[in-house]
Amino acid sequence: MRIGIWGITVISLVVSQALGGDAALAGTERTRPYTRNVAIAIWNGAEILDWAGPTEVFAAAGNIAAHEGAPAFHVYTVSKTKDPIVTQGFVRVQPDYAIADAPKPDIVLFPGGGSDVVTGDPTFLEWAKGAASQAEIAVSVCTGAFILAKAGLLDGKEATTWYGMLDKFEKDFPKVRVRRGNRFVDNGKIVTTAGVSAGIDGSLHVVARLLGSQVAGETAQYMEYRWTPEAYLSNSYTYQNPSLDSRATKAK
Repeated sequence: MRIGIWGITVISLVVSQALGGDAALAGTERTRPYTRNVAIAIWNGAEILDWAGPTEVFAAAGNIAAHEGAPAFHVYTVSKTKDPIVTQGFVRVQPDYAIADAPKPDIVLFPGGGSDVVTGDPTFLEWAKGAASQAEIAVSVCTGAFILAKAGLLDGKEATTWYGMLDKFEKDFPKVRVRRGNRFVDNGKIVTTAGVSAGIDGSLHVVARLLGSQVAGETAQYMEYRWTPEAYLSNSYTYQNPSLDSRATKAK
């Protein structure tokens, strides 16, 4: 007999409540929906590839790792309002949500390009800080790191940004330990990446962390992107999707 993911959830809750202690914690973990919300923050002037590259990664990985009809990721765009924005000065985009009604993200991503639109707006910055603080993982691309730093979320942490802004980043945020020459820097809850295409590498890294290197590799292949994770990182990824049970060799 095949039991769906929600049936497993109910059984886990019953068993956990009966056993208590560690079993209860384990059961609570299993109640988490398989699909993670991925919020892509956008605004006027945002660099296209900074957010479009990661959007492609998470959308493709979500489909590749779909399980029992549920995609691994639900990807959507968020801006301060639902008014259309113009990204990189010439592409008009209609945001899916405004910050007032956006679903709570499990992963939130801040691109570069015009990041002062967020850092200079107390309301937008407060949303960014709350979303990043409460998310499982917050990702910045390029000067999106300035948003996380302005929110105080990078104090005492290592971080990177676009090479052309490293000196300014270091000067503006002396409490941040700036890393140079890295495609991305992983602090666990926060992943910062260098500019433009580096957001693809950082996003594939997040996919590998959450869904295993097999899903990340298939995503890169689908995108025809030359993804070459460094050995010390690739050795830390699981091969199979850790969100599935040990019997699953691939999310289907």
